[in-house]
Amino acid sequence: MSNSINIGEFRQNATEIIRAVETEGKTVTIARRGKPVAELRPVTGSIGPLKGSVVVSEGVDLTAPVVDLTDWDASR
Repeated sequence: MSNSINIGEFRQNATEIIRAVETEGKTVTIARRGKPVAELRPVTGSIGPLKGSVVVSEGVDLTAPVVDLTDWDASR
């Protein structure tokens, strides 16, 4: 498998390509009309280099709505 593939080829062979990335450990670049749009690469480690890089202030509820739902008007 080459390191760069067309998006159409990826769609047709996604399972095989993902399996090859998993077993061979190589990165595959997915291109649309010859321009790279995405990379598929194996996951390294369970959490990766970002572990500990996000700090949530005490008292912040990450599950709370961002806006007041009474201000939301879906018909606008």
